[in-house]
Amino acid sequence: MSKPPQLEQFSASYDSGQDRLLLRIRSNDDAEYRFWLTRRYLALLWPILMKMAVDFSALKTSDPLTRNTLAELAHGEAVGKADFASQYKEGSLFPLGNEPVLLARITVKPLQGNTQTLTLLPQEGQGINLDLDERLVHVLARLLQQAAVAAEWNLSLDLTPGAGTISEPLLTAPRLLH
Repeated sequence: MSKPPQLEQFSASYDSGQDRLLLRIRSNDDAEYRFWLTRRYLALLWPILMKMAVDFSALKTSDPLTRNTLAELAHGEAVGKADFASQYKEGSLFPLGNEPVLLARITVKPLQGNTQTLTLLPQEGQGINLDLDERLVHVLARLLQQAAVAAEWNLSLDLTPGAGTISEPLLTAPRLLH
């Protein structure tokens, strides 16, 4: 029996013409999956990623404060060891088509062994199941953070549970009402 394809590379970039993030995922069988993420979708996805990170830390301690600290440490370690410098290698197979799929729904299957399954889905049609270990959760989070900064979306993508709220611009002068 052959092993299922493994995730090999992620790429996240901002497309100003679409005002969306393009998430590309390549597996070791040379398949590439392309997805559009809107600002709203990323704001919904971020707290889920952070909960996944904390769930991995929960395996190491029952103390909630320690879990958050361990999640932050794991993020630093995963990002430090990740290869962000290598060029993304284009896939040659496109199981969902050449055009990116607009994502609309998210589900997560609880921790099983050392992975959690993050399912990214469009409103209708096929999406993708990503079996993510702790390292991959943090690498994906970092890529999305960087792309959101490039997009200037003003999302607060902090590394804490419940993070992902929209930052409102501060009013610098009082408003006059007529």
